[in-house]
Amino acid sequence: MRVKKVFLAMVLVFSMVAVFVVSVHAGEWYTCTVNMAGAGWGKNCYIKLSDTADSPAFKNTWFIARDSQKKEMLATALTAMTNNMNVVVYISSPTAYSIIHAMYVKR
Repeated sequence: MRVKKVFLAMVLVFSMVAVFVVSVHAGEWYTCTVNMAGAGWGKNCYIKLSDTADSPAFKNTWFIARDSQKKEMLATALTAMTNNMNVVVYISSPTAYSIIHAMYVKR
C-alpha cells in the first residue's frame, strides 16, 4: 500500500512539473508596430499589432492587454504610436485576441 502511495505522489509531482514547463513556454516575444490601441467592449483594452520580422507571425492582429496591466499597456502602446517606435511584446499566442502579458517600448 505504501508503494502505491509513493508511486502516485511521484506521478502527481511529475505531472505538475510538466504542466508548469508547458505553461512557461506557451508564449513568445515579438517585436511589433502598434497599428491601433484603445478601450473596447467591456473593460478590455485592445491593441492591434503587426510583427516586424522578415516572416511575420501576424499582421494587423488585435490582442487583449492583461487585465492587471491594461492601463500601463495602453500608455505604452500610445507612447510607441506617438513617437513612431516599435514595441516588444510577450503574447500567449500569435492568434487574434490572445493575451499580451508584457509590453516594452523599443528604441
